[in-house]
Amino acid sequence: MGMCAEIIAVGPFKRAIVPHLEYRPEAYISTREGAYITEVLFGIIEGSSLGREFSTLLGVTDPWDFNQHRLDSSRFDIDGLRRFADTYPDYRRSVDVLMALRDAGFEFHFRPNG
Repeated sequence: MGMCAEIIAVGPFKRAIVPHLEYRPEAYISTREGAYITEVLFGIIEGSSLGREFSTLLGVTDPWDFNQHRLDSSRFDIDGLRRFADTYPDYRRSVDVLMALRDAGFEFHFRPNG
């Protein structure tokens, strides 16, 4: 099994981000503004090569260096992530959600597996 990879996003709920969240809008009706919520993005399962390519776009030089797992969104290669989504269309929505959540003040954590 190769290395899989995902991002765990944690941040304050805002009504404006509901279209970008995982669950249907009705699930957030009673969610208070500012309540901290989590989202899981990407879920890359194709293996080590793709997981490593992805981690590099996030500014992670060694996916197994746990010191790098709390991501600095200013280090994201935005153009590279968009090209990644063009090459692997299954991840296009995750790139869009990543950008929306970044703009909404979320934190991001890289999580390799495998």
